[in-house]
Amino acid sequence: MRINVTFKHMDSSDALKDYVQKRFEKINKYVDAPMDVKVVLTTEKFRSKAEVIIAANGLRTAAREEQPDMHSAIDLLSDKIEIQLRKFKERQVERGREPKQGIIPAQAPRPSDIILHVEKIDMSPLDVDQALDKLQSGSVSFVPFMNKDTNELSILFWREDGTLGLIEA
Repeated sequence: MRINVTFKHMDSSDALKDYVQKRFEKINKYVDAPMDVKVVLTTEKFRSKAEVIIAANGLRTAAREEQPDMHSAIDLLSDKIEIQLRKFKERQVERGREPKQGIIPAQAPRPSDIILHVEKIDMSPLDVDQALDKLQSGSVSFVPFMNKDTNELSILFWREDGTLGLIEA
């Protein structure tokens, strides 16, 4: 576990760094993967803020606490993040999974699994009026054709609002 402590609007203190290190060591038991723990300590007027962001293999969680005293803010913050991690691990166990070690990428479907039907079409040169006649025959919802005028691929189709659409490549 790597803990990075950042101080904003206050002087850096080894005593506070050691205190943060000591308080956050106990969260190591909830995540088995290497963790990056970023703690930001801020002082504004009479308030002390402590924020933490934890990133582990496939897990990202954060918490924030504000108190008059920096030590109490760190204590409450570490307790809050410990509760979050404990609940996460319990949910993983309840679902019958091992606690998350990392993200297993989902396998992308192969093209052969997706394609249900292959059909050859006649790409003979047509003008738009001939393609419209073919479309109005009612057997198809779109007509790809080689446009006689432009000598490029065009697609004539019915739009959702009931009008015709023409795509020219």
